[in-house]
Amino acid sequence: MKNKSILIASFALLIGFLISCNQVPKNAEQAVIGSYSDTWKFQGGEGQTGSWETLGFDDSSWKDVTTQQFLRAQDAAPENGFGWYRKKVQLSDSLKSAIKEVGAAVLHLGRLGGCEEIYINGKLISKTGEFPPNYVRGTAGDINCVITEDQLNDTGDNLIAVKFYGAGNMGGFRAGSKTSISSATTNDKLALNVTVADLDYIFMSPNPISITVNLENKNNWNADGILVVKLTTDDYQSIKADSVSVQMDRNGNFSKSFEFSNPDPGFYRYTVQFKRNAKVALEKKFNVGFEPEKINSPIDAKPDFKAFWDNSLKELAKVAPKYKLIPQPELSKQDYDVYIVEMQSFGNETVKGYYAKPKREGKFPVIVEYVGYGSRSQLPNQKWDGFAYFVQSTRGQALNRTPESDAIYSHSPSRKDLTQWITYRLDNKDAYYYRGAFLDVVRAIDFVCSRPEIDSEKIAVRGGSQGGAFSFVAAALDKRVKAAAPGIPFLSDYRDYFKIAPWPKSDFDIYVNDHPEAKWDDIYDLLTYFDVKNLTQWIECPVIMGIGVQDDVCPPHTNFAAYNQVKSEKRWIAAPEEAHNVSRDIHEASTAFIKEKLNVK
Repeated sequence: MKNKSILIASFALLIGFLISCNQVPKNAEQAVIGSYSDTWKFQGGEGQTGSWETLGFDDSSWKDVTTQQFLRAQDAAPENGFGWYRKKVQLSDSLKSAIKEVGAAVLHLGRLGGCEEIYINGKLISKTGEFPPNYVRGTAGDINCVITEDQLNDTGDNLIAVKFYGAGNMGGFRAGSKTSISSATTNDKLALNVTVADLDYIFMSPNPISITVNLENKNNWNADGILVVKLTTDDYQSIKADSVSVQMDRNGNFSKSFEFSNPDPGFYRYTVQFKRNAKVALEKKFNVGFEPEKINSPIDAKPDFKAFWDNSLKELAKVAPKYKLIPQPELSKQDYDVYIVEMQSFGNETVKGYYAKPKREGKFPVIVEYVGYGSRSQLPNQKWDGFAYFVQSTRGQALNRTPESDAIYSHSPSRKDLTQWITYRLDNKDAYYYRGAFLDVVRAIDFVCSRPEIDSEKIAVRGGSQGGAFSFVAAALDKRVKAAAPGIPFLSDYRDYFKIAPWPKSDFDIYVNDHPEAKWDDIYDLLTYFDVKNLTQWIECPVIMGIGVQDDVCPPHTNFAAYNQVKSEKRWIAAPEEAHNVSRDIHEASTAFIKEKLNVK
């Protein structure tokens, strides 16, 4: 009888323990938050892992900076792209109590550029992207890191340390970032991951588009909800929606696959949501593609299209280039002598670029690179790799950008603060911005062919975004180009483009608002003369194109609209998780392709 009583009591204790483990804490749905100042200690450099992230390290000599401004606005700068931030914080009693109750906290840092490692009290808690030499950019969104209770100090200081890298010294906190620590809610300890069945997210017939959604509950209590999976075209036309009830035990998980068979060629948008209490707890949005080389975006060039460009090239040839090379000794300390080149282009416009001449004897292949829309001046490669380099700055952009040029291209009466090259002189195809800009692309080829050290039979072009479009343009208008490597190319298939992406359509909307006499059909007619898909039919050299499947600035649909008109040897490579970025894999693949096609060892 006694043993039976003991057994009943033990069983009751076990049931009580299990019930208490699964009981939802009172702070599970409403976080307690501790906010901290915007001031951090900062030091440029790669630093010393095992020292700079520890609580005991003396950072008193480091510079005080604020996350409300970019580093460059505070007379602070990374060193070779690297830098560190440090901040000591203390937890309030209410925050400590809430963290103890739910077993975890969340560090909220705002947004950083580049990639980073984040430490709490010397322990690495989060890493996004990869540091050089295999640089991969990290997350583009706000950074929120779950911290377990045992990683925090109950008493005294807690040290937050951030090591970052940004290409071109562009890393560090984005202006306006805020720092806080909150107790973790149920949603903070849920995880949503999606596996796409094709590694590059682009499917080929006869395979269906297929994804698997995985949910994980890291809480010590149950989490129930609804999984919603929506699929649309890339211009947001609904295709299908699925909804599934989900019940996850404490520390449990859930997984389900979804398929879409026989889609039309093109790109599609998935939205995957896990909803709790009628609110979105977790969400992932991503794009996939299907048979992109079968996308139907036909040429819509006008009958005088070829005559227009033949005449434009003749007009360019009438302009004496008057090349001027200005030595840049501070940039000439490695394997190249670097110059700023000035020359005259179409309309007697002065345009500039960086030229990297090898510090050795011989005749060299050359890569001509073109810059993105509105980007800063881009330096050429300075470590010997077998090529000479010329980086062309387009009229009014990069090296050519001045207050005077901004005044010309900031032409909107309603938005005088906005520089809009793309809508300059939309009333006249002969004066439209991209007529001159496309001819500047050819003038860059003229320059490298004028150099005695350049092998004019071995010219390649490449660039990203606007530079990707210019690479297509150079190969189409100039047969001296022997290989082209456009990345995430801009300026193609405008009617579809404006349905898919918010910009640059928004700039055209401003133009139409400022010019009531403007008609959309007239604008589209003018743009056919500068639509890259209408030019690529003339390309004869080999082409490799790189795309970011998640790109919503130059969407993959528009990339393939131009690519699919190329009749010469061609191939493409897709970076599945990249947005508007030429990834390291794409850059390396384009370099290998250029070496192969130009026979460069």
